[in-house]
Amino acid sequence: MRYCKNCHILYSSEAAACPKCGIAQPDGQPQEASRGGEQPAADKKAVRRDWLWLIIGVPILIGVIYAAVFILKQLG
Repeated sequence: MRYCKNCHILYSSEAAACPKCGIAQPDGQPQEASRGGEQPAADKKAVRRDWLWLIIGVPILIGVIYAAVFILKQLG
């Protein structure tokens, strides 16, 4: 199994390029996925960043929707 640095997925070692983003792995050293369930450091940072955006983004989205409904009620 190979690990794509660009889109952070595992794919078959037989594939010439990542099926999701299409970026080819170098022929000299194919990156093997780490065994034992341990994620690469770059993947851990990406997961942490995604959770941070989710924690910040959902309350902001709810606030924007609430403000839009409040303004529409005031105008109508």
